[in-house]
Amino acid sequence: MMNPSVIKILEERGEINDELDYALMNYLLKNRGTGYTACQPQLVEIEGCKKAIKMNIDHTLVDKDNQLMGLGIVGNIYIEVDSLKVVYCTPAEELVNNIEKLKEAGIKPQPRPKGKY
Repeated sequence: MMNPSVIKILEERGEINDELDYALMNYLLKNRGTGYTACQPQLVEIEGCKKAIKMNIDHTLVDKDNQLMGLGIVGNIYIEVDSLKVVYCTPAEELVNNIEKLKEAGIKPQPRPKGKY
């Protein structure tokens, strides 16, 4: 599936509950591997008049001082509001390519807050 077209942003910033956060962490781990964190939820309307939660995918790691670090946004994940099913997630190959682009651009990992962000 292709990245859905966002018709309208209904809520610029929001928060997801712990259960959905945990489910998304597991989804990314099982389907895309380690080092990805869903963050910055938005409520959007996507093509087909569906409401969805759009979240960015940050490439994350833990440094030698046990600090959570993020390289930057490398993809998106969309969750349909009614069913809470993932309707789109950036493919693994594209995530890896986007990580390389950030590294080649000289981007350095920055500290991230603990918990949801």
